[in-house]
Amino acid sequence: MHKRFTLIASLAALAAFAIPASAALAGETVTGPDGNTQSIEASVSPKALYKKTASPVALSVEVKTGKSGSGVPSPAVHDVIDFDQNLSLMTKGLPTCSAAQLQNTTTEAAELACGKAKIGSGSAITLLPLSVLYTEPTKVTAFNGVPQGGKPVVLLHAYGQAPIQTTLVLVGTVSSYGKEGYGPRLDVTIPPIAGGVGVITDFKVKIQKSWTYKGKKVSFVNAKCPASKKLKYRGAFTYQDGTTINADTTQACTPKAEPKKK
Repeated sequence: MHKRFTLIASLAALAAFAIPASAALAGETVTGPDGNTQSIEASVSPKALYKKTASPVALSVEVKTGKSGSGVPSPAVHDVIDFDQNLSLMTKGLPTCSAAQLQNTTTEAAELACGKAKIGSGSAITLLPLSVLYTEPTKVTAFNGVPQGGKPVVLLHAYGQAPIQTTLVLVGTVSSYGKEGYGPRLDVTIPPIAGGVGVITDFKVKIQKSWTYKGKKVSFVNAKCPASKKLKYRGAFTYQDGTTINADTTQACTPKAEPKKK
């Protein structure tokens, strides 16, 4: 018997992104007072970047939630992720998609409805402790959403078929934190999954999208390499039991000569 669970999560500030983990400096796994474990990995590619001029990149994030010892982790209910101030977004001229178009859809149906707004892909794993403990692998597809309050939106659609049919839709709003060397911020409120017992243990997505706007090729994500030659990322993850874990990671980048003026 198939059961369908639909998750709509609201984000404030930039959403999550991911390239292969081998290209990122793995963040430390932190253990909270409740035994939950959390890590975040993030990276941009290529790592050779201009110091002053932002250039197109693929931006990635992978967040992992676990449990020290045995048992199921407490589900995350609120995630806040900050990205380095040298990262920025561009959405002008890019088609959009609404969350309503993605709800209760397969990956194929989602891409059929919003293919022109697709900006990336990835994967996720959800634990569903129902009559038995299911491990649900899902395919993640990212889309450019309809702006909210003048702020860009990222939609993350996750679909799994076995052992239980599931559709998860994360709705992300992009804003700028602009403090402590950080710029874009991701603020995620996660409603209960499967009656509050479902847990997303691994979520990763790679954002890489370019298009032409006013005769010029542009990119969804752009980055510069600062004098420190490092890009930093951090997350604050709050769980159903009220505890919070702070985790962070960094990535080395290589500054290169500025582009020649035409």
